[in-house]
Amino acid sequence: MISKEEVVFYKTNAKNYPDKRNLFRPSELYPEYQFREDISDEQNDIYDGVRETLHLYGADSEHYGTKEWNPLKNLIKPGDNVLIKPNMVMDYNRSGSGTDCLFTQPSIVAAVLDYVFIALDGTGKVTVGDAPMQECKFGKLIQESGYADLIQYYKNKNLDIELVDFRELTTEVKGGVRHQTINKHGKGTIIDLKDESEFAIYNQEHLNRLRITNYSPDRLAKHHCEGKHEYFVSDYVLNADVIINMPKPKTHRKAGVTIALKNLVGINVRKEFLPHHTIGSVKEDGDEYRKKSKFRKISSIAYDYKNKFEGEGKYVRAFFCLVVGYGIKIISNKCFHDEMEGSWSGNHTISKTIVDLNKILLYADKNGNIQLERQRKLLNIADMIISGEKEGPVAPSPKYVGYLVLGEDSVCVDKLVATMMGADIEKLPVIENADHIHGKLEIGTKCEPKIVSNNNKINGKRVQDLKVDDKWNFIGTSGWTSIFN
Repeated sequence: MISKEEVVFYKTNAKNYPDKRNLFRPSELYPEYQFREDISDEQNDIYDGVRETLHLYGADSEHYGTKEWNPLKNLIKPGDNVLIKPNMVMDYNRSGSGTDCLFTQPSIVAAVLDYVFIALDGTGKVTVGDAPMQECKFGKLIQESGYADLIQYYKNKNLDIELVDFRELTTEVKGGVRHQTINKHGKGTIIDLKDESEFAIYNQEHLNRLRITNYSPDRLAKHHCEGKHEYFVSDYVLNADVIINMPKPKTHRKAGVTIALKNLVGINVRKEFLPHHTIGSVKEDGDEYRKKSKFRKISSIAYDYKNKFEGEGKYVRAFFCLVVGYGIKIISNKCFHDEMEGSWSGNHTISKTIVDLNKILLYADKNGNIQLERQRKLLNIADMIISGEKEGPVAPSPKYVGYLVLGEDSVCVDKLVATMMGADIEKLPVIENADHIHGKLEIGTKCEPKIVSNNNKINGKRVQDLKVDDKWNFIGTSGWTSIFN
């Protein structure tokens, strides 16, 4: 079995994803496969890829090729509560380039689920869940993608599985403004990291300037102030014994990249608990934009009022503020040639939010109390058959990679994947923050991660060994191009 600092990079034969009509069943009758009456009549290179990725992982290798093979036996035991956390983000791609590069594809999840059920041996519970963006039409996403049919397939096998939208708050854009709806089905626990939060280093003056796009600053201020740093995390996460984190690596406007660490933003039930940027320029100790500007300050104030009025249901006033704020923002972006709202490589705020949520996932017990010992097991399996570049995460362009990535340590996964994407990880705030944790709750190992791969060109290489011609050379978002090769 590979060590925690090792990360599997399996190069598949897959050029695309299988059609949902076959419910993502394998096209080959593998010895360990449980549902032997259900075989796809379409070649399924994805399923084979997941299987061989788990083989490279090395667990239960002595039984590989037999009906007793159980590659997740060291991670999952019978009776466990297992959470599968895909990246569902949005139901449509704003770039018009389709959803293959947008969210974790259910064909990957299907193969993983089959091996989860082998490990559970007829007991335990499985949840597949995420908190996508607030305007995402969850029902549309799961129906069109095949997620809904996949979950029903397992239910028809009398297996205990549930597909869950974690969100308690959703929005719908009408006339340019966001109408908010509280959904009572969202179940979560408010967790206060207190001095263990990455934001605990800031005084109240700085905390007052934390912002999240499209939410009232008044709401955010209630949860992040001196001595209190709260997040609203799904109870499905807290009740899990094992988390299988399944990101869809892409470029990202605010974080630079979204891989394993960033995917955990989706464990939060209400987005107004999540600081995204700090208003002001770099010279003003902010990270909203690069250069100081009175026009941008006016735009930020207008957006604050827009967000406040939306939260109060005063949509006419919100629309007026939107027109003022957006107009000034467009003019400022053209004048200064960079982005606002933290959508650039100087944003250090979102990385602290990401690290905080990773701490909670690892150290919060079932009641939401922070412990010093890890409370659940974690495995990351990333869908990089077709990834997304340019204006991710919601308007990405397809980037064919053809790889599946697996690792236990999220920081190691992010370092290697980001480097392979072409990013300079020494300039990525999320990596810097993960490597220099405030407090006692470490989220990754202090080492140089190493690749384990069926591709001899990169097998055995560490970050510093990877050359330009080894990499996938992604194009970053407009505010992050400077850190990509």
